[in-house]
Amino acid sequence: MKGVTVKHRFTASAERVYDAWLDPDTARRFLFATATGEIVRCDIDARPGGRYAIVDRRGGEDVLHEGTYLSLERPKRIVFTLRVPKYSPDEDRVTIHIEPLAHGCEVTLSTETPEQWIEDTRRGWTTIVHVLDDLLPGDTPGCGAGLAQHASVPQHIAVYLAELATTLELHRSMLVRGDPHAENEDAVYGDLAVRYRNIAGALEEAATRMAAQYDLPMGAHDEGKWTDGHMRAFGRFVHAQGALASLLRVAVARDEQMLASMRQPPN
Repeated sequence: MKGVTVKHRFTASAERVYDAWLDPDTARRFLFATATGEIVRCDIDARPGGRYAIVDRRGGEDVLHEGTYLSLERPKRIVFTLRVPKYSPDEDRVTIHIEPLAHGCEVTLSTETPEQWIEDTRRGWTTIVHVLDDLLPGDTPGCGAGLAQHASVPQHIAVYLAELATTLELHRSMLVRGDPHAENEDAVYGDLAVRYRNIAGALEEAATRMAAQYDLPMGAHDEGKWTDGHMRAFGRFVHAQGALASLLRVAVARDEQMLASMRQPPN
């Protein structure tokens, strides 16, 4: 087993972040929720020794996440076990440490997982804390906190593009050498993989810098310079986010079906 640690700074207070993990109405919106799934059950008995059960319905299948709360110390610490019977009989121990700050708080989540699942585990928990951050309106003044809260989307787009590049590179390894069509396909896939990986690297660097601006103070603004052009531009930005979310939901559903068909044994 290998340790996995995820850190994230929240614009919301330690108390609000702590409560979100234990409130069923909030937890069902971020904890183990997937893009194409539906949380059909979220039972939480928030006390030491109490249990929780969260069921995400994915492609017609119910995936149960369950465990026991080992320690609850509001607003600083939550310790619980986690088991997902559909995928493994193993039980993990998850510790969430919440450090109150002058503005907001910092969460350190730690767990252990088999070595082959390290990256998937890290990305899964990273997504969970990012979604939670987006759910909680910030308590922190200043423009820096707003920048930091918006960094999670480009960070995940960078991960998506890097994984797309890896998929393209792996596809190249399947091509039959000597076939002229395969040579053309290899050139196209190779070029795209390089381009997407370069974009992913630049985007990750920019998103990391954006996330680091948490304490950037608010400068003086002339509200009289806010025009209809500013409003339209921000409206387009909001619309672009919605369009991206809609496209990703469709793409995830499509590719999950493709992945499921690949896992089926040949006749």
